[in-house]
Amino acid sequence: MGGLLATSLSGLMAAQRSLETVQHNISNVNTEGYSRQRVEQGTKPAQFTGDGYIGQGVNVTNVTRSYDQFINKQLSSSLSAFGDVDHYHQLATSVDNLMADPTTGIAPVMNRFFNAVNEVANDPASIPSRQVLLSESSNLAQSFNTMSGRFEEIRTQNNNDMGAMVNDINSLAKSIADLNVQITADLGKTQGLRKPNDLLDKQDALLSKLAEIVNVSVLPQKDGASSVFIGNGQALVLNGGAASFTTLQSQFDPTKMGIGIKTANGITDITSQISGGSLAGSLRFRDEVLDPAQQQLGRVAAGLAMDFNALHKKGFDLSGLPGADVFNFSATSIPVIQNSRNSGNAVVTASFQDVNVKPSAAANLDYSDFTLKYAGGVNYTLTRARDNQVINLTAGPTVPPVANVFALSFAADQPANIDATDLPGIDITVDLNGKTISVGDEFLTRPTYSAAREIGVAIDDPRKIAAATNIEVDPATNKPVPKLDELGVPVVDALGNPVYVTINGPMPGDNRNALQLADLGNQLRMLGGSASFNGAYGQIVSGVGTLTRAAELGSSAQEALLNQAKGSRESLAGVNLDEEAANLIKFQQAYQASAQSISIVKSLFDTLIGAVR
Repeated sequence: MGGLLATSLSGLMAAQRSLETVQHNISNVNTEGYSRQRVEQGTKPAQFTGDGYIGQGVNVTNVTRSYDQFINKQLSSSLSAFGDVDHYHQLATSVDNLMADPTTGIAPVMNRFFNAVNEVANDPASIPSRQVLLSESSNLAQSFNTMSGRFEEIRTQNNNDMGAMVNDINSLAKSIADLNVQITADLGKTQGLRKPNDLLDKQDALLSKLAEIVNVSVLPQKDGASSVFIGNGQALVLNGGAASFTTLQSQFDPTKMGIGIKTANGITDITSQISGGSLAGSLRFRDEVLDPAQQQLGRVAAGLAMDFNALHKKGFDLSGLPGADVFNFSATSIPVIQNSRNSGNAVVTASFQDVNVKPSAAANLDYSDFTLKYAGGVNYTLTRARDNQVINLTAGPTVPPVANVFALSFAADQPANIDATDLPGIDITVDLNGKTISVGDEFLTRPTYSAAREIGVAIDDPRKIAAATNIEVDPATNKPVPKLDELGVPVVDALGNPVYVTINGPMPGDNRNALQLADLGNQLRMLGGSASFNGAYGQIVSGVGTLTRAAELGSSAQEALLNQAKGSRESLAGVNLDEEAANLIKFQQAYQASAQSISIVKSLFDTLIGAVR
């Protein structure tokens, strides 16, 4: 009789545990990361009697969760991949919209500017036309300034986002480490036979959130803890300890943020090891879209200012005076930044080449940053940041010579892939007056990075627009009349260019220089002589648009893969309310049946006791 009661009680307890677990599943149907649990049951050892082995009921052996390590790893990888490309796409879209928008883009403003130059060419004596040209010049410069400012705003926001992501990584890593301690302690209570399912679900949920930010590798340990690694094996979480991420500033550019991890030996830069997740998306966006777009925009601004100023200064204004710069664009627009680790204190300066001396200077402008490194003696190397191409340079005297100031030029021994003979639209000098330079000292020059931000209009008087040439033309040949010396030999300037006879005094009806200025808008003056100013800007817009479209397609593809991974996990570990409702009925009936057995046992006991009396 006692065996019957014990068997009934075991069934009652098993059904109760099953009902509790089913209700736990139902309660957590909307809990993110929750894995469906089930009660595992096993028969109790049978008791041998003369009539054979008699069953003793049921044991609850364990409460397990529906979990598959492969599916979880697949989900984590999909979260990282989608987080990367989706965040990249969102950021790239902001730049694409900015540059392609007709209200904020440069193309329509540049068109209006050259249209205004044409109007001056049509009526060079008209003050209103000249005033319109000054206004459009100001609008063009302001458009360059505004777009460059928007780029800086996007960069600042991106840096703030990366800082927040680093804080989230540290918070998640600390939480995972704390969970490791709890899980290890709870497993230890049962000698590893019973797992704390809810804690493990919470750990998986934290790992998934971490994977959305940065790609990680997770190694489960025998004691239940999870070790988390990043990059090339950098430990983020080990047992109950969590490393700390931090943001780093570039040695050259404080606005260029890197990622570091604090170790016992200091802070290790792991920016290059970051892959996957929204953090990698931010880094890729900066390096592939934002920085190149700002640098290429600066190249257009610099090239336009260099060519327009050079040609404008060849003309004469309404007062018969030589033209001046229209755009206040000077050598100070090229920043040169010393590496904070330099041991010497030499001053390196960079300036845009004079188009009148080197007509292809604007066409040869390269948008990349360059790192100058002293190699000893008269030898330097110039490394192009965008592809790490190295150019060998040698130091020589400046023109005109200045004591202890050296101009850098191409060395004779160049790598096999270098076929140029001139620096990319810039001149570099090294000033050693009372200063020193040591082997390994580095200097970063950024020719076009801030050019769009620095450009402005240098004149405010419409009479100073140099529309005339004041060069005498032979009516018979329609060619300029060369200036002759006393021997009748044509005069040339210091660069060997011919000098022509000029007409002194105002020439209000002369539009020859204005015509050349207007024609600049159609000439292929950029990108090695393959594009106009508008064409060069169009290529920037096209390049950003291509990257944005590729990111959009990648985002859609990764989203589909992520949904598949989520679907696989949901089919395995998700709570199905219909199934749980059926289980409720099943376990309720089992509970009631076991309770009925106990009632029968009670009746039997009552009968037996009554018979004995």
